Amino acid sequence: MARPKNTPEKIDRMRNSMMDAVISLLDHVSPDKVSIRMIAEKVGVSHMVFYTYFKDRDEIMQVLIERERKRINDHFAAKLEKAKTASAKSVMQELISEYMQTAEEHPKIFRLFWLDPMIEENQEHARFNQLDDAIASLSKLIKIGIEKGEFNKRNERLAATTIMAIINGPIVMEQCKKLPADIKCAKLMEQITLAAFSYLQS
Repeated sequence: MARPKNTPEKIDRMRNSMMDAVISLLDHVSPDKVSIRMIAEKVGVSHMVFYTYFKDRDEIMQVLIERERKRINDHFAAKLEKAKTASAKSVMQELISEYMQTAEEHPKIFRLFWLDPMIEENQEHARFNQLDDAIASLSKLIKIGIEKGEFNKRNERLAATTIMAIINGPIVMEQCKKLPADIKCAKLMEQITLAAFSYLQS
């Protein structure tokens, strides 16, 4: 007797379970070390079952990046709505704090999104889109802050890119083990946050 076909809902649940398994694995191993067998074991299925839902390892990584990109965009959208009635500066502070906390708690995921090289041309395009999305959202938040008089008037896109560079600098240094031994990343981030707001308000 043939097995009943999986419904679209069941397929979606299993695909998300497998992507969640990758997220969990990235807390312990680098992205290039995550294997199909590891993903399958984490979910509790045979490694052959994996191929029912994804073509290969590259596909699950790409779909995962797209899923997380959507979540980030949705999160930004909620913050932009909040900034319309709340202080844009306080919303920017929340975003910076959440970003730093995520990078600290999930360094391997940060590497997957920002540091690890992508091979396929379409993957590189997706990586660029992800960065461009973040800059576009930050630009909108900065524009709201300018309109409210909380930030000084300037080119919003250039300002957003500058903020991304300021905030990412210490995290990348920490990830690459380039921070001086006597400097702690958390303390540096406090100073960097002050520098970011000094720039926005200067």
